[in-house]
Amino acid sequence: MIDIDDFITLVIHTPAHAQNLRNILESHGMEVRLEDFVSFKSPVAVAQRVKIRPKDLPLALKIIESGEGYSPALIDMKMAGMSGNLLIPVDFSDSSRLAVNIGFKLARRIGVHPVIMHSYVAPIFTAGASDDVFGENSETLAAEESRDVRDMASKKLSKFCSDIKLSQKEGCIPDIKFSTSLLEGVAEESILQYCKETPPALVVMATRGKDKKEEELIGSVTAEVLDSCRVPVFTVPENCKIEKVEDIVHLMMFCNLDQHDIMTVDTLMRMFDYPKCLITLVPVVQRKATKIRDKIEALCEFFNSNYPTSRFKTFVPDLKDFRNEIDVAIPKKGVDLLIVPNKKTNVFSRIFRPTIAHKSLFERDMPMLVIPV
Repeated sequence: MIDIDDFITLVIHTPAHAQNLRNILESHGMEVRLEDFVSFKSPVAVAQRVKIRPKDLPLALKIIESGEGYSPALIDMKMAGMSGNLLIPVDFSDSSRLAVNIGFKLARRIGVHPVIMHSYVAPIFTAGASDDVFGENSETLAAEESRDVRDMASKKLSKFCSDIKLSQKEGCIPDIKFSTSLLEGVAEESILQYCKETPPALVVMATRGKDKKEEELIGSVTAEVLDSCRVPVFTVPENCKIEKVEDIVHLMMFCNLDQHDIMTVDTLMRMFDYPKCLITLVPVVQRKATKIRDKIEALCEFFNSNYPTSRFKTFVPDLKDFRNEIDVAIPKKGVDLLIVPNKKTNVFSRIFRPTIAHKSLFERDMPMLVIPV
């Protein structure tokens, strides 16, 4: 009978793989030991035993079976029921090309597979109208019209992907494998349906400039996805100049001063394998100034203690002039990315009480990572 206090051998790996797996297991709260494995043929240790407590065996096996590469992000995503894909919706515009560029860099960084998705809207024919126009062959002609629209969309998607492959050969876009998805339907509905049926690790979407976004405040595809999608969304403004994901070193996170902030940071850390970065915490709640400062400082201390690879600090703007102080602080502090915890809202709330993510999308030309909570 195995003593629960004993350590058992989980796997035997090369030292590099053993250390990588150890980091993954420890990030899930397990106690792990590494022991040199010496065979009778060689007195030099060429491998290591990864040993754990017996009580941790079920979870450890689940982690190992989740992915051969032991990518922390990919393992957590698969364990959460996600597909390990990164979805990039496109409309073949220059903004879409920029989203693909950033999306491929993010996919390579977190170890997931990019999927380029395009949706098209087929013509709708009512029975009476189509009979008046096409006569007895209305159903056949309507089907042909729909097929022609799909064929045209398919050709555009193929051309777009050919351009991507050419850019990969030229070294402009990371040279990683990708796949495509062509769906019929309204863009935002197709994206949300894809995320519901095959939850990706991340959705990367292009946004227009601030002046253009204000013109289409109602009906923005990205805004609709932000408000309804239950997977993280990374928005890419048309003036985004991220050369490398590693260049994103200063993040600004809006905080509600509740458990959702902890969930957001934990998701961020696991997704990017505990990055070395500076994260400025900004409270966005209506409370007395002293209580806000006490809570945000306590939260900052908690994060600094539990996520030592990153450094956390606070910034408490005056809520009466919140927008202006944030707009001044972003360039002054050199913020590269906004982090926004996002709660799902109903239609009424979206119109009359838009979320921080929704408002930030239209008010600032900044890349933004929106994490559902």
